[in-house]
Amino acid sequence: MLVLTSPGTDAYRQADVEVAAALAGQGMVAYENARLFSQVHHLATVDGLTGIANRRHFFDAGRRELALARRRGTSLAAVMLDIDHFKKINDTYGHQVGDDVIRGVVARLRAESRETDVLGRYGGEEFAVLLPDIGDGAVDAAERLRTAVAVAPIETAAGPVAVTISVGVAHLAAADTEPDGLLARADESLYLAKQGGRNRVVVHAGPHPPATLPAEPA
Repeated sequence: MLVLTSPGTDAYRQADVEVAAALAGQGMVAYENARLFSQVHHLATVDGLTGIANRRHFFDAGRRELALARRRGTSLAAVMLDIDHFKKINDTYGHQVGDDVIRGVVARLRAESRETDVLGRYGGEEFAVLLPDIGDGAVDAAERLRTAVAVAPIETAAGPVAVTISVGVAHLAAADTEPDGLLARADESLYLAKQGGRNRVVVHAGPHPPATLPAEPA
C-alpha cells in the first residue's frame, strides 16, 4: 500500500497520481518477482514430501560444513540411515501409507536433532544427517535417532505401523576434501547394519572394520 498525504487540498494533479500509480505498479512487480524467486528456490532445495533438504542441497550444505570444520579445527560426523523393510510397507499398505511413514520418521529425526545439524533426504527411504562439532557424541546421537523411530509405531492412514531404521556413522578424516568420502563411509556402515540384522547402529572406525552396536529389543 502506498499512501500519499498533503496538508493542503487539491495538492496532487492528475500527472502526480499517474506517477504514484506507476511507482506502486513497479513495486508490485518487484514484490511478485521476489515471491516467485523464493518459491523456485524453495522447490530447488527442499524435498517436497518431507520439507527437509533434498539431495543436491544437502551436498551443498555438506561442503559448507566440511569447510567450516577444517577452518575451525572442529569435528564433523555423518549419519546415514534407511527405513527397514520399506518395500514391504509399501506392498502391504500402499504408497500413501509409505509416504506417511517417511513423514513420521522425518518428524522424529527432526525432534532428536540439534538446530545445527543438517538433515536431508538422500533418496527414497534413505536419509543423511551431518553432525557439526559433535566431538565424541556422534554414536550416542545416532543411537538416539534409532531409538526415537523404534520407540512407538508411526500413525498412518492405515493405522499405527511399527518402523525401525538401520544407521551408519562415520567421522571426518584428514584426507576428506569433499563430503563424498565421509558419506560413503557412513553408507558402508549403513549397509553393514542392514546386513547384520537391521535396527542397529554401525560405526565406521577409520582404517579398522566398522563396529556394530547391538540393537535394543524393539
